[in-house]
Amino acid sequence: MIDITLPFKTVTEWLAGGKFFEYKNFQIFYIQEGKGNHLLLLHGFPTSSWDYAKVFNGFSRYFTTIAIDFLGFGYSSKPKNYQYTLMEQTDIIESFIEKNALKRVRFVFHDYAVSIGQEILARHKERNGSGYEIDSAVFLNGGLFPELHRPIFVQKLLATPILGGLLVPFFSEKTFAKALARVFGPNTQPTDKEITTLWKLATYPSGIKIPHLLLPYIKERKVHGFRWKKALLETDVPLFFINGLADPVSGKHLIDEIEKLPLKNAKILKLENIGHYPHWEAPNECFTAMNDFLNKKDKSV
Repeated sequence: MIDITLPFKTVTEWLAGGKFFEYKNFQIFYIQEGKGNHLLLLHGFPTSSWDYAKVFNGFSRYFTTIAIDFLGFGYSSKPKNYQYTLMEQTDIIESFIEKNALKRVRFVFHDYAVSIGQEILARHKERNGSGYEIDSAVFLNGGLFPELHRPIFVQKLLATPILGGLLVPFFSEKTFAKALARVFGPNTQPTDKEITTLWKLATYPSGIKIPHLLLPYIKERKVHGFRWKKALLETDVPLFFINGLADPVSGKHLIDEIEKLPLKNAKILKLENIGHYPHWEAPNECFTAMNDFLNKKDKSV
């Protein structure tokens, strides 16, 4: 197993090492390090690209590694009166790819980003060879199928029209900590320091709280559910599903369904007692598996 226990970047170092690109007058944060083939790491709700901090240094030994904060997350712009959509987040990622003239890309998607990954696969199929090529894609825990997605109670409340906006002022670091504790594995819970850091990123800058504006993605998944499931079934891109089985949101019940699907070129790794954040909870095992897959020269799995 590759040792990636070297110190990872603090959020201050993450920001200092990053840059911004412009999208529709918004500033989108990203951090890029390393050389070689391009690897994009895309994060989940309600956190940020720093979720990949424990594996980022490892990947940057082998790839030009790029982690991006979606609009409304982390260090990117967080407009308060805005309709956030997964479709636009996909546009932002593809805008970055186009602006930087990337020809071949590998992806890692987690949580919120798995839907963006499905839309990327759908568009890739529709382009029929034009644009950039996708060499491979890793899907960590996330709501790939809306009928199997089990959001926690706080998410349901904040996603409720009108009520969600009224509840936001009461959404605190304490409620944030309780919500994360529910989706992490029993023996891999985040520390108090990590919780505080993740909370600061979620509310950066100046205590901005917009989870109620971001959560409509749950309904958006239902609207595009057929298209996005079809994208997984029809793509020729090699896929790797890594699943923390202890995740109540998209754990064992999700991977059991994926195993039943007639996917063309897919690999699965199940992680016992790991929750919703396998790349944070089991970074060495998760990194080693992802790196082996992403580095394969023969892309058949």
